[in-house]
Amino acid sequence: MGKNKFDLEVIFDYEGYPDYYRGHDHTFVDKNVVACIPFGFSVTCLETVQDIIEMILDDINNKMDPIEFLNDAENNEKLQEEIREFLTDENIRRAILETLPQGTKLTDKFFDVSPEEEEEIRKELEEDDSPFSDWPMLIGYIHVWKIDEDTSQ
Repeated sequence: MGKNKFDLEVIFDYEGYPDYYRGHDHTFVDKNVVACIPFGFSVTCLETVQDIIEMILDDINNKMDPIEFLNDAENNEKLQEEIREFLTDENIRRAILETLPQGTKLTDKFFDVSPEEEEEIRKELEEDDSPFSDWPMLIGYIHVWKIDEDTSQ
């Protein structure tokens, strides 16, 4: 039997202040979801799609062990290794782009802010010299789905 096939699902779960985030768990997760990689970081809401992709990759790559193994992978070292091999920056980048509306460019703004809001944010950024700024967060996760070879086409 060869290597398993996988697919990625990127979910942008929350944008705002972490005090109001309810969290994410796997109580009712599909049995084919074999791993979850959470991400979260502060944003100004002026970021481009490229900025957000790089921030997600940085957040994941700077964690000691970012992968939470689930279901079939929880106690299966061989499957865990296959998942790790599949989780390349390129595969994650591709999955993020596939999540966004068709035609989205890397240079597009990621967040939908009005020109008035953008001006207000820029002014706040100019005035803010504190390293402990209170900016909103983008929180999400990437699910790794194990594709059943019998049902794949």
